[in-house]
Amino acid sequence: MPIDTLVADIYDVVKGAKAPATSNNNVNVSYDKWFTPRSKEREQKVLYFSEVGDPCLRRQWFKYNQPEQAEQLDGNTLLKFFYGDILEELVLQVAEDAGHEVSHKQEKVVYEADDGWIVRGRIDAIIDGVVVDVKSVTKYSEEKFKKGLVDDPFGYYQQLNGYASALANDSAGFVTIQKELGHVAYYPIETHRALFNTQVKHSIEGVSEKSFETLPGFAPVPQSATSSNTKLCASCSYCSYKKQCFPQMRTFLYSSGPVHLVDVVDTPRVPEVTNEDTSNT
Repeated sequence: MPIDTLVADIYDVVKGAKAPATSNNNVNVSYDKWFTPRSKEREQKVLYFSEVGDPCLRRQWFKYNQPEQAEQLDGNTLLKFFYGDILEELVLQVAEDAGHEVSHKQEKVVYEADDGWIVRGRIDAIIDGVVVDVKSVTKYSEEKFKKGLVDDPFGYYQQLNGYASALANDSAGFVTIQKELGHVAYYPIETHRALFNTQVKHSIEGVSEKSFETLPGFAPVPQSATSSNTKLCASCSYCSYKKQCFPQMRTFLYSSGPVHLVDVVDTPRVPEVTNEDTSNT
């Protein structure tokens, strides 16, 4: 069965227009990885697919060299991640019920680089012979996939491209499920092993630097078209190491959520976070 019919077939199963191909109607997801503290000690010469391709070499450097510096995630953020895991597992289960071949779920893959370095991780699955990465998205973030991930602040393309490269599979794509409206979509990508290999070398060079300060970072952006203040860009706002790069950062709580200001020319008339915990962003 071709993956091109995946979305329509998923909808048919959910609507009852197509009988489930399996008798398994349970979605099992462990929350252990989110709620159980893990050792922050890193193995030498090991990177992860989720890191390689991250446009911020500073973030990669911290994850490899000083992971203990990361901000602690709060409860609602961890629950948000767990909710995403449930949705992603649901998509895979319904895809199987829709008659598509779903295999190699959470299979470990390894990409061997130069000088003993490896890139390691686990794929979500292979559907109908295609390496897939399942993503739960918002209406806003899905637009990035629709536009071919030209704007890819978290390195999703290289992560999936890396999986396909490690498995020597020329077919790969993203399966997304929109959290608000339940829309499912499939976005194939063009795989490029040489591009991933170049990115791995770039990452190795970055994490091998003696200090993160020698690496390029992202500049603050205007808070708005009319404001004299600057704020962290979206990628930096979600970074667990933003305090290291921007120690002068101040966080203000707007109705739409926290905003991390770097240059405060006009002090906002909203509450400012004054304690040390600004991780829920």
